[in-house]
Amino acid sequence: MSNACSKILDEVRTFADLGTDRPQGKQTAEGFEVRLVRNGDELALVFADDGNGKVIERCRGSGPRTHISYRALLASERFGDLRSWAATQTRLLRETMAEIEPPIRVEGTVVGHDNRLAADGLDDFLRSANFDEDAVQVMLIDGPAGIGKTKFIESMALARATAYGRRGHPLVLHVQSRGRVLSYLQDLMAFSLQSLRLSVTFDQVPILVRHGLVTLAVDGFDELGDPNGYELAWGQLNETISEIRGAGTLILAGRETFFGVDRLKSALTLRERDIVHGLTLRPPPPEVAGKWLEKRGWHKADVGTAGALLDEDSYALRPFFLARLAEPEIAAAIRDSAGTGLLSMLIDLMVERESRKFGDAVDRVLTPEERRQYAYRLLCEAAQYMADDESDIISETALTWLVDIALPKEVDSDVVGLLKNRAGVMAFLSNDALRGYRRFSHSQLLNYFLGAAVVESAGDNNEVPKFVRRNIFSADFLAVFVEVVRHAAEEDPARVRRFFEAAQNWIRNYRSIDRGGRNLGAWIVAALPTMGDITNTEFNIGPMEVDETMIRGTPPSAVLKSVFVNQIDIRSADLCNVVFEQCAIGTAIVDAGTRVPETFPIPDRVREHVYAGGRLKDIWAPHQIKEWLSSCSDEQLDRHDLVQNERHADMLRVLGRACRSSSFWIPERSETNVDKFVNNPLWPRVLLLLSEHGFIREEKKGVSGRRTRFVHIKEPLRILANASDDQEVGRFYDALATAAKMD
Repeated sequence: MSNACSKILDEVRTFADLGTDRPQGKQTAEGFEVRLVRNGDELALVFADDGNGKVIERCRGSGPRTHISYRALLASERFGDLRSWAATQTRLLRETMAEIEPPIRVEGTVVGHDNRLAADGLDDFLRSANFDEDAVQVMLIDGPAGIGKTKFIESMALARATAYGRRGHPLVLHVQSRGRVLSYLQDLMAFSLQSLRLSVTFDQVPILVRHGLVTLAVDGFDELGDPNGYELAWGQLNETISEIRGAGTLILAGRETFFGVDRLKSALTLRERDIVHGLTLRPPPPEVAGKWLEKRGWHKADVGTAGALLDEDSYALRPFFLARLAEPEIAAAIRDSAGTGLLSMLIDLMVERESRKFGDAVDRVLTPEERRQYAYRLLCEAAQYMADDESDIISETALTWLVDIALPKEVDSDVVGLLKNRAGVMAFLSNDALRGYRRFSHSQLLNYFLGAAVVESAGDNNEVPKFVRRNIFSADFLAVFVEVVRHAAEEDPARVRRFFEAAQNWIRNYRSIDRGGRNLGAWIVAALPTMGDITNTEFNIGPMEVDETMIRGTPPSAVLKSVFVNQIDIRSADLCNVVFEQCAIGTAIVDAGTRVPETFPIPDRVREHVYAGGRLKDIWAPHQIKEWLSSCSDEQLDRHDLVQNERHADMLRVLGRACRSSSFWIPERSETNVDKFVNNPLWPRVLLLLSEHGFIREEKKGVSGRRTRFVHIKEPLRILANASDDQEVGRFYDALATAAKMD
């Protein structure tokens, strides 16, 4: 038996009915023959030319059927039944995609190519790639949370399913992460197949992928972590690649800071003939987003009023949040809101809207504030329940149980019944593919309420929840967690101090070998910039080990001693107030706005976010890493202009604090503990220069019944980058230096 025939026999055996005789093959005058039982029918398959030619299918009780190739046999009704697959997938995805009409077009840039591609363009790109037999093609799709990675894959899957009858392009099996701990990839594949009610089984999928009939898309791979890291996830992926090598294509989607073509190549067991591509998704340009909002009923004047929300790289441009912004009630409230973080503004407004939907019977018993507290607390409890269960779904029954816990006081059983009946239809939650279960409409919403639960558990209840000790938390969670802490600091600074102090105390006394200490350490480091706004205390942090953390903005005076970090994201952060003693860093993610002190440890790798194009560039060479450290050290306060005098240095520091502020709208004067730099006597002068050079958008917003002036800094990273070829920014810095001399 030839190797080709032996391979065919192994593959066909996977399609045989369980409990039937093991399929056998033999050489006949017609070709290589395999007999098996499939779906209760006894079949005889005759392969011509060792499987390279036509295939004759004979079934008892019916005439013979000829397939033009082995690939056509696998796609036929008795085997893969891909026509039925395409029809089912088309119906389901059309219903899913209809939730946002018109759809938001998401595009990305392929590594090594300048042109932007949407889902249809990427489809053409993948099919045009020439790779040898016994090889695999891997496409990495990365981007931040909310950018539309899932919708991008769904768009491609829908396009292929819709056109399958005409073109026969490979169908897409969309496999999504179902929790925060590694689920076996086979289990996720089986769930996706079950959701489509297909007869194909998970062990048959690699065969269909291997022959170019199906493309396997693993969405949220960076979330498939086990308690020891990602070794098991990478191992399973390598096993899958070995199974689909032939004419197989694998799509991996995840966040941009976790992935990268270089890391993918180093972590996967690839051969020389294998091909790896990278596609980084980008939010739609502001003008495209504005036109989309007009199609959703906005007037041009409204788009102009909300112009600051649609700045380049704004959170609001990400499709999920843009869709929320399109809701008229939310849009109007955000335009008049003086809140700081855009995500916090959005969630507060959504909670406020939910609190008005409970009905008169509930309104008579609970005050407006109690209704808001209840809605917020229920969502926090739901998020914590999911995390404790190491899942991202919750049963409708469990959700009703949480109503009693979330209520701010005891109320009549009839009112409780009304609230339980409505618990599953809150706007934050949507139906899961698993019947009787609910999930948050987006991972960022889950992250937000889970972050709020963390602050409450640590700061108010002085306990470490189970999910903190067991789970891995991604950078997406960290970014949202910082927003939660900052928002809490505006409303109740004492609560945030309690959280920070309790977390520090736990780390100092933590003796368990679980993940609790690592997670708490990551959160303390990430929350450090917020603490500078609510206290003048100098912080001493460590010793501890951290898997992944981040710092945004300008942290206060602090000493990090014996802190070991695997990966830290310090884009647009000024760490010059932090002293590092006996610390080690694996990977530092940086950009042109990063500033570090002389004590900053030399990382093993630097991933630089390049402002032009938004791509990540890896720096491995030790001498290049040292050059980077020198270029952004605290001695290089400004990269292109010599500091004229102490006043000039102070103005540059105020400018840096403003550009690194996480506040979307910066008040003319700070009435809270946040953004205290605006009370610096140099801020009005810096603000005036920013305005004169077109880097400020100004609005009057209502605060406590009166209108207050707020400003939004446009393109802060561009200002911090101060690129040598950026003449507009250069003129601004020249004016700043001149003002420092004259004043």
